[in-house]
Amino acid sequence: MAQIGQVMLVWPHQMYLTGITAGVILMVASGWFNIWSMWILVIFYMERKNKMIKEGTWWEEGGVRRTVSQLHEVMGFFGGKWLQVITQFLVGLSLLGTCIAQVVASSGNLYSIDKSHSKRTYELAFGAALVCFSFVPTFRHFRMLNVIGLIGTTFTEWYIFGAAINHGIQPGYQNGSPRGLENFFIGVATLASGGHSNCLEMMDSMQDAGKYDWAFGLGFMYSYVLTVPHSIAINLAFPTEIAHQDNVYGVLPITAVKKASVWMMIFHQFIAWSLYVNPLLYMWEKAIHTHKKPYWIRLPSRLPAALLIWFIGVLFPFYSTINSFFSAITGPFIGFAIPCLLFNWYYRTPERRANCPVQPSKFWGAYGWKPLFAVNIGMTLLYLVCEFGFGVVYNIKSIIQNVDSFGVFPECYQCAASA
Repeated sequence: MAQIGQVMLVWPHQMYLTGITAGVILMVASGWFNIWSMWILVIFYMERKNKMIKEGTWWEEGGVRRTVSQLHEVMGFFGGKWLQVITQFLVGLSLLGTCIAQVVASSGNLYSIDKSHSKRTYELAFGAALVCFSFVPTFRHFRMLNVIGLIGTTFTEWYIFGAAINHGIQPGYQNGSPRGLENFFIGVATLASGGHSNCLEMMDSMQDAGKYDWAFGLGFMYSYVLTVPHSIAINLAFPTEIAHQDNVYGVLPITAVKKASVWMMIFHQFIAWSLYVNPLLYMWEKAIHTHKKPYWIRLPSRLPAALLIWFIGVLFPFYSTINSFFSAITGPFIGFAIPCLLFNWYYRTPERRANCPVQPSKFWGAYGWKPLFAVNIGMTLLYLVCEFGFGVVYNIKSIIQNVDSFGVFPECYQCAASA
């Protein structure tokens, strides 16, 4: 739900770019694709854990495991050092983009109800506050906060949907086709993105990590039940306004309910920052060799990385474009290409398939493993061509256009379009 909270405010605008019909298809299809690839990652996680337990390397001194498992480590365990380095770089970029989005989103949300200060001023203030949350040690400290964030996300989804229904369908909604090839692929990069950059850390925090794919799947389905209707409703109710405002709050009138929703989402974005910055900070700790030090050394060592995220958020506060760019450049690889192709390579032998900790269902088993391999190849090609290929090119072009129009460190990006 943390990731849904990140993108649900831009999905109505992204659906405008792709068109309603194509947008709905993309969102539903990508949900199932993400569940599929998450199942693959759970298999890899369990396989690695089982092997390390047998080797006696899983538990640390005193029978306690302090080291947090991360996606790049699991991929490197099966694919070698170079795959680990490549995955680590891509995961770092993905987490960086997600954390930047929290800084930008928080400022844009508050500006939509209080224009007494510029967005840049709010970005500086929220960035400073978010940096403080970088000192929360592990995911286990977020469980209750995540439940509170879930309540805020659900409230906001129903508020947006209700506000759109109350406003009614407006002229212009009939033009629901894609807004050109460039806009379509910019929308695809967000609506069809994969979100697995911090999943291994969450698996590690569970008592039974083998059930994470079920938890992930149920969470995805629940969030889509909320986000698909509100994205459609906004496009029908505000077809002209949403074309020029990438944060949906910018098209909704100020009411007491909207103010409550904004503050709930700001709280949610603080939680999301914490959830997504932690894996990035774990990487930083390992890079500077403080990850096994006491907390009084580990936590302060995180500060330079957190400050860099804050700086970039103020430098390029282009909310929708930042989301789309980082999704396009990292999602196809860490969500699909790397795990899917590695799965095909690693389980190419009958012996490994027989020892797989999570066997395919009886339906797949009746046809052998070849259909699984074919699905993995198909998804990989689809994402590499459509999201990475076209998405990266068009998003770079969009960033350049935004810099030409607003400059760097802009005081108020899209302020004129705010309601």
